[in-house]
Amino acid sequence: MVKNITGYPCPSCGTTRAIQLLLKNNWMASLQMNPFGILVATMMIVFPLWILFDISFKKDSFYNYYHKAENIIKTKWIAILLITLVIINWIWNIKKAL
Repeated sequence: MVKNITGYPCPSCGTTRAIQLLLKNNWMASLQMNPFGILVATMMIVFPLWILFDISFKKDSFYNYYHKAENIIKTKWIAILLITLVIINWIWNIKKAL
């Protein structure tokens, strides 16, 4: 949608295609398509299993981890680092003419 309106790809453009490349065991092409794909694919596998584990064993480790991660991300220098990584990925997408 962003690309249709602005003519520029969004930072996450190509993530779905990167995951598809991962499923075809083409890691390098996936990484080149969009590095977020590997991160998203990992989260799509790990998080549901983790939540299922917590439900099965009546634990709240995922919930606790989420809140700790949220507080860490709110740290100014980490937030700046993450935003910088997203901007770099966005520039990468624009340069590739994704």
